[in-house]
Amino acid sequence: MRHIKEKKQIVKDNPELQLCENGDFKIKAELVEKYEIIDMHCHLFQGLSQLFPSILQKEKWDKNASLMDMSCFPFSIELFDLDQIYFTKCPTRLLTRDGIKARIKLFSGALVLNYATEERIMMDMDANHIQKSVVQQINPANKSCAGLMDNMVKNNDRLYTFGSIHPFENDILSKIDHYMKMDIKGWKLNPHIWGVPIDCDQTIALLKELEKTGLPIMSCSGIGFPKEVLDSAVPPRKTKKEVMTQQLSKFEKVLDVIPDAVFILAHSGCYDFEYIAEILKKFPNTYTDISVQPSGHIKKLIDEIGSNRLLFGTDYPFVSQAFSILSVLRATSDEQDRDNIFNGNAKKLLKI
Repeated sequence: MRHIKEKKQIVKDNPELQLCENGDFKIKAELVEKYEIIDMHCHLFQGLSQLFPSILQKEKWDKNASLMDMSCFPFSIELFDLDQIYFTKCPTRLLTRDGIKARIKLFSGALVLNYATEERIMMDMDANHIQKSVVQQINPANKSCAGLMDNMVKNNDRLYTFGSIHPFENDILSKIDHYMKMDIKGWKLNPHIWGVPIDCDQTIALLKELEKTGLPIMSCSGIGFPKEVLDSAVPPRKTKKEVMTQQLSKFEKVLDVIPDAVFILAHSGCYDFEYIAEILKKFPNTYTDISVQPSGHIKKLIDEIGSNRLLFGTDYPFVSQAFSILSVLRATSDEQDRDNIFNGNAKKLLKI
């Protein structure tokens, strides 16, 4: 098992955590067993399989594999920090050990998805006392995993899914109609994966049609790196361009034109976090999931807007579910706030 010494130190420093046999972390059962936890933001291989070349479209089951070690986050175990966004410090110099590790992980970190099977998420949900999860889809233009995901959620009452339609899809209206005959709970947009700005004409036209369905719409939001990293040589040029497709400032234009939509800003704006509360105040139909955010940021959101529009999420398998659970526990003391974030707000949006 990789990094065993460092991981044991993390457990020592954070006694709410335990180390699994496979090298991943879990939350101590006694801290969460009284809560019904719904994870609003997860990914599985099947939901993202259409993004991969056919040669890589293969699930891999290995209960002994550490998903944390394979993921981009943290950039290295030495940079792990529960008080940081994505629970990792960020290197700003490429030609350093941490910079090289970060660059390698950015290129290889998506391979963790091959191990993110339905069986694996059920195992990890059980380890962290998560009752239900929303498994998001990401489809490229004119390809779809809809049938696979529909079959999965119909046969597993602990999983839900959101549909995914690319803004440049052929015949968007028929794709919406097709999805509405399936068992979906909302819609998911991924500007940085698609390389399509959230505020471009095609995306806004799609959003106007999705608004008519009455289902909640979630989009990844915010820049995925701090400014000092974007200004450095660590992220590839293509990655830098892609993350700018979902700057939080772009969403004001978007939300203005779909006033009746229930909209979920995923990740609380990532490194654009400082602007998220103002958007939530301005647009009362807007929610945010707290995936990748540390406890201090969650507490700040509760202080500024309350807990009624905050959703628990993890970005599994890229981020350990245990870290997001711990962030909520550390950010809260009021049981109503915890219930709202862990399940109450999600039940309202999912209508369950």
